[in-house]
This record gives sequence, structure tokens and C-alpha cells, in this order.
Amino acid sequence: MNKDVSNILPALFAGFIAFIILVYILRKILVNVGAREIAIKERRYFGRRMPPGRVVATEGEVGIQADVLKPGLHVIRYPFERVVHKVPLIEIRTDEIGVVEAVDGDPLPPGRIFAPDRAQNAHNNFQDPIAFIKRGGVKGIQLRTLPPGLWPIHPYLFRLSMAKVTVIPPGKVGVVTTADGAPLDPGRLLGKATAGHMNFQDAEQFITGGAQKGPQVEILTPGTYRILTDSIPIDASQGERKPGPFTVRLFDATVISENQVAIVEALDGAPLDPRDYVAATLDGHDNFQDGHEFIARGGQRGPQKDILLPGTYYINPLLFKVIPESAKEIKPGEVAVIVSNVGKDPSDDVRREMARKVRERMTREEQEHASQAAKRLDKLGDEDRTMEEIKEEIMATDPADRRLDEGAHEAYVVPEGYRGIQETVVGPGRYYVNTLAITPIVIPTTNQTVEWTSGEVANTFNPFEVISKDGFSMQLEVRVVFRVKPEDAPFMVAKIGSIDRLIQNVMHPLIDSIFRNQASESSAMAYLQNRHEEQERAEARVRAHLLKYHVDVVNVLICHIHLPEELMKTQTEKILAEQRQNMFNAQREAEQKRIELEKTRAQADNQRDLMAATVGVEIAGKRSEQRKAEGEGEAHYILATGKAEAEKVRLLGEAQGVAYREQVGALGAQGVSVIETLKVIGEKGVRITPDVLASGSGGDGAGGLGTLLLLNLFRDKIVPLSDNGGMLPPKER
Repeated sequence: MNKDVSNILPALFAGFIAFIILVYILRKILVNVGAREIAIKERRYFGRRMPPGRVVATEGEVGIQADVLKPGLHVIRYPFERVVHKVPLIEIRTDEIGVVEAVDGDPLPPGRIFAPDRAQNAHNNFQDPIAFIKRGGVKGIQLRTLPPGLWPIHPYLFRLSMAKVTVIPPGKVGVVTTADGAPLDPGRLLGKATAGHMNFQDAEQFITGGAQKGPQVEILTPGTYRILTDSIPIDASQGERKPGPFTVRLFDATVISENQVAIVEALDGAPLDPRDYVAATLDGHDNFQDGHEFIARGGQRGPQKDILLPGTYYINPLLFKVIPESAKEIKPGEVAVIVSNVGKDPSDDVRREMARKVRERMTREEQEHASQAAKRLDKLGDEDRTMEEIKEEIMATDPADRRLDEGAHEAYVVPEGYRGIQETVVGPGRYYVNTLAITPIVIPTTNQTVEWTSGEVANTFNPFEVISKDGFSMQLEVRVVFRVKPEDAPFMVAKIGSIDRLIQNVMHPLIDSIFRNQASESSAMAYLQNRHEEQERAEARVRAHLLKYHVDVVNVLICHIHLPEELMKTQTEKILAEQRQNMFNAQREAEQKRIELEKTRAQADNQRDLMAATVGVEIAGKRSEQRKAEGEGEAHYILATGKAEAEKVRLLGEAQGVAYREQVGALGAQGVSVIETLKVIGEKGVRITPDVLASGSGGDGAGGLGTLLLLNLFRDKIVPLSDNGGMLPPKER
């Protein structure tokens, strides 16, 4: 058995050795390449030498083979070939691009920086190194790039770098500069556009299409682009940064906000005609966003007539300079005179026709003003001159105005479509205009005021210092109100330029001269006293002069006249004396009137008594006449009554006498008396019995008493008789 074992061991050992050798050979012959790697082969024996300068071998050449082993199981011809090592696949992420640099191939063409892709698609994005070599692949950084993915790239033939994708964010614009291509055309700043390069993402097509090196006329709008720019090698030992053919710079998009307008100046293009101020209008450039169309259609460098309205624009800032400006707003009460820098040049005939129209209108207006002013001054008795003389003076033109008129500045006013000051003005509103093509001059059409005063207000000058005819210095504060009619605004601008220049260069010296000349023709006090007349004369003269500048004078006011203090003191004393004299006369007249008033008032106060007295006199007269008539009537009445009474008494007496005689005859005298007495006592209720009775001793007491009582009772009853035997009136009894 030991013998058998000893015989088997060598065989087993030999088999083990053979197995080991077989395994080793199989490992060298059979190569398994993983799913995410490639294997690099090397031919070491029995082959041709590689040509000088070559790095990888092809078609049986000795050296590192250009062919690589892709993922899977491969059989190699060991020991003539071997796997040098395995390398992982190149992974390019979605935000990257692969930049390939070939270390083998044909040399670069003279003047080129980046290798042209001669093999085109034959090398299948550098995955077929043999096709790259055989089809004329060129050494250097390749214009073809690798998109995102896993790539089996030969690490000995190609060096890989990674570049970030180019992202143009919203509100930005990308300007591309290329380091390779044909030279720029003489006089040009930007490289011309080429077709088919897909926004610089196909660098090979860009170069082969005839692109020019330098800044490009085409731009990148917001988005993501796979453009061959600077890259970083995967292997740090291969350098830090690899320059790419393209450099992208970000600029802000052009934003024109509300109430703004943008003027555009082209920095490249055809030369501008020296006679033109701005370039002519072009179509098709999409608000200067398509620089290629602008250049292709013959766009001229310099200021452009077209403008940009409010909005956002993606414009190449190396081709166009954008100048934002505020929109022009014409407020109510204003107009804009337009000075056009574009259009046809007006011919001499056009200028002469405009000048003729202006002269005719000016002559008509001057005649109307002169007639109106002459009428007003004639009413004031202006120096005893006739209306025709006043009119001639107003219409007279001084040499300076005549020279200005001979310049025919109004001839610069032209109809629409011609270059110059436009005849038609622009009314209130907001306008988006190119101030390089047209210049708006805003002219107020409402009343404007210029003052010569010591107050702090706008458009103010110092008061006028003038000398009167009698040598006194006067200070005049003056206010002038004027306006420019809309239809006159272009001609005013043509003649003087603006309202400020009108005030400074025309109105101030003109009105100063007029008031100085006018003040020297009158004494100081006369000027003060004739203020209204002096104001009218000054207004007529100012209006006549400013009418030549197409300015309408509303009125001229002398606000204040400052006379010298000593003159004012003397004048004040004179006026005070006159006032005192007037006051004394007025007081004296007032006292006289007061006397007359008091007299009248007294008469008025006693008028009632006077009337009463007058009426009393008349009443007394009437009463006297009345009493006289009454007396006469009463006398006649008394006389008639007396006569009647007397006759009655006589008849009664006679009757009583007859009766008494009959009674006496019948009763006796004593008996009749007692009867009558008793009648009276009974009728009157007389007490006949005294409280105290005293009686005498002698005679018949009854008779004496009775007699006394009868006398007392009938004393008042006894009516005396007149001399003629009649009864007396009651007043005479």
C-alpha cells in the first residue's frame, strides 16, 4: 500500500502543478471584464514596431493596443498579449459634458488650436479608438464632446476632462467668445454667425461652417447648453484646467421699465453716412435681439432710429449699447416743438415758401396790433400825435431787429418729412421718442410772468433804475405777462431757441431799454401821476417788439414806482398842505352848512307850534267872527225874548194884578199874603217854626213874623225890573 501511495503522490503532485499551470494560463487567456469597466491589452512579442510618435498600437503592432476589451469574457493570445490593467468606465453626469483630448493621431493643422473631428461618427464617440486612428483622428482637445452616460474610453489614447453645462438663468444673456476659427473681417468687432451649430453646442459644425474667432454676434438666451468650455481633468496628474474653445460671459438682459424708452447705438456694422445723424430703420432684427439679421441686412453702426419700448430684451451688449431714458411727458398747458434730425433736406424752394408764409402772417398780426395800440394811445392823447403817426412808431423796426429778420430764422421751420424744426407741434401726452433722432423742446402755452422786483420769485430781475426828465432817479417794479401760442411755438424756437433764452436775451434787455427811454421823456412826478398812460405806452411798445419773436404779450404792469425820498418828502408836504387847506375849506363849508342845518332844524322843531299859532290865529279870527255872529244872534234873541218876556210879564202882571185885586177885594190884603206865603212854604219845604223863638212885646207878633218870613222867602224870587220896566237878564241881576 505504501508503494501504491508513493506511486500516486508524484502523479497527484504533477496533476496539481498542471492544474495550477492550467489555472494560471486560463487566467491569462480568459479575461473577465466587469460591467462598469474596460481592459487595456498590450502586445509584447512578434509584431511590427509602432511608427515614431505613436502611443497606441494597431494591427499587430507591438505596444499598448488601441483596442480595448469591453464588459464580458474575452480570450486573449497569451503570452503574446496581456491585460495591462482594468479601468472603470467614464461616467458623465447630467450636469456635465466630457471633454476629450487625444494623445495620438494626426498632428493639428497649422493655425488650429482644437482638433477637428475628421472621423466624424466612425469612432462612435471615441469608443472605437482604431477607427479614430485609421480615419484621421487629430491629436489635441477634440471639438466633439461626450454627453451624459457611461463611456468605455481608452485611457492611454484619450484623456478626459469634465466641464459643467452652461446655464443661462432668467434675466441674463450669454455672450460667447471663441478661441478658434477664421480671423475677423477687417473693421469688424464680432464674428459673423454660422448655421447649424445648435447654439455653439456643435463646435465641429461651428468651426467647419466658417466661424470666426473672437466675440460672436450670436448670443445665448436663458436655458441650459452643452458647450465646450474650460474643463477640469479627471486625473489630477494631467493638469489643473483645460481651456475650451468657447468662453461664455453672462450679462444682464436689457430691461426697459415703465415710463422709459431706450436709445440703441450699434457698435458694429456698416459705416454710417456722414450726412446722417442716426441710422435708417431696419426690419427683421427683432428689436435688436437678432444681431445676425441686423448685420446681414446692412445695419449701420452708430445711433439707431429705432427705439426700445418698455419690456425685457435679450440683446448682445458687445454689439449694441442701450441707453435708457425717461419717456417724454407733455403736460397740459404745454406743447413740444419737434426738431427732426432725420428726413429729407429741405430744398431752397421749401424754405422760401415757409419764409413767405411766416412773413405774411407776421405782417397781418403786426398791422392788427398797431391799429389796436394806436386807438388806445390816441384816447390817452399821446403827445398830440395822430393815429397814423403812433401806428408808424409802433411798426418801426430797430436795426438789431432788422438784422435778425434778415437772417430768416423762420426758414428753418419745415413741413413734416423734412429735416429741421417741424411746423406741427405735439400736444399734451406721454411719448416714447428717440431723442437722438428728434429733439423735443417743451414750450409752455399758458401765461408766463416775468417780474423786475426785489421779491424772491421765479423769473425775477432787479427793479429798473431809471432817470426822469428832470434828473431824478426812479426805481420801477414791473411785471410782464406773456404767452406763446401753440401755432407760434415752432417759429419762436427757430428765432430764439427757448423760453429761458427769450427771457434772458430778449425780454430783459428790451423792456429795460423801453422803460429807460420812456422815463427820460417825463418828469418824475408826472410819471407817477400818469402811471396808467405810461403803462399803456410801454405795453404797446413791448407788444410790438415781442411780436417779432412770435410772443403774445398779455399785459405790462407797473407795480410800483419808487421816487427819491427828498422828492417824496416835498411832495408829501405839499399834498399835506393842500389837504389841510382842503380840510379847512371843508370844515368852513361844513360849519356853514351846520348853521343852515340848525336853522332848518329849529324851524322844523317849531314848525308845529308855528303851525299851531298860525292855525290859532285863524281859529281866533274865526272864533271872533263866530262870537260876533253869536253875540248878534244872542242880542237879537235876547231882545226878541225880552220883548216877549216883558210882554208876558206885563200880561201876567196885569192878570195877576187883576187877580190880586180880586183876591184883595175878596180876602183882604193880609189874607192874600198869607195864602201866597203858605204856597211857597208848601212848595219849598221851608221850616217856619224856628228852634228858638224870640218875640217882641209890642204889636202883633204874628204879623211881624209873617212879614219877615215872607220877605226872606221871596227875596230871591223877586226879579228886579229894568229902567224901562222889563226884567233884567240873569247876568245883570
